Amino acid sequence: MNQLRPFLVGAGPLKEQRMHAASLALSRFWGGSPISYSCGDRPNEILKNVSHDQGLVELHGDSAILMVEGCSWLEALGFWKQPTILMVEPLPSGQIPGIASAYVALCKCLSVPLIGVVQLGGEWESWYRRVDGLPWCGIISDDELSFFSANNYSEDQLVEFSSYKIVELLKCKMRDL
Repeated sequence: MNQLRPFLVGAGPLKEQRMHAASLALSRFWGGSPISYSCGDRPNEILKNVSHDQGLVELHGDSAILMVEGCSWLEALGFWKQPTILMVEPLPSGQIPGIASAYVALCKCLSVPLIGVVQLGGEWESWYRRVDGLPWCGIISDDELSFFSANNYSEDQLVEFSSYKIVELLKCKMRDL
């Protein structure tokens, strides 16, 4: 049985390069080839035709913005029951911005099957991650993001990155949806 492709969605707009590097890092261990769409694309047209092949889908832009067709990408992800992984960058201070909590709450409100939240870069503050109540799956380190941002990396340069552990946790959580 084919499963739906999980969508990687920024908690607010993230830089495309960071989002793409995170997608490559996770895809390396998830399997399949990532595909990408923009929040400017029409969500319902894409979601009714998205392939069920193995792989991840990266969504660039702010998924909570209302589209011309009367719904946001997040609403459409909830309607189509698309598994979703939220990506969030910490502030320069190291704190996680409040938009992460807002997006988790919005996903819950819109019945988006949220698999979890992944931190992009910065320092992992375990105590804060445990007490903030968000469904954290881990961090993709700055080093790992830089590695996958370099478009000329080779497979023999690849070492075991933290994204391997994140993917295993995400796959377990996805089975529970």
